[in-house]
Amino acid sequence: MLRKTMDIRQRCHPIPLSVLITTANSCDCDIFVEYEASRVNVKDYDEMIQGFDTHEKTQMFFFNGIDESSAEKRITRLFAP
Repeated sequence: MLRKTMDIRQRCHPIPLSVLITTANSCDCDIFVEYEASRVNVKDYDEMIQGFDTHEKTQMFFFNGIDESSAEKRITRLFAP
């Protein structure tokens, strides 16, 4: 399992939530974002709408599965300026 803290406000314009979900769904691993005591499944639209907190500058992402390192790189690129 990999984990990485990402600055989601690094870009001038935020990425659409659908882009993040689509990118996550193209990966063969589980991807979660952790908030305090809960985890949100990045591949699940309903969970993301209810639980993805865009007010925080940084988010802790967890990658677990076959292509976790590839998934981590792809998600990291989404938030790059």
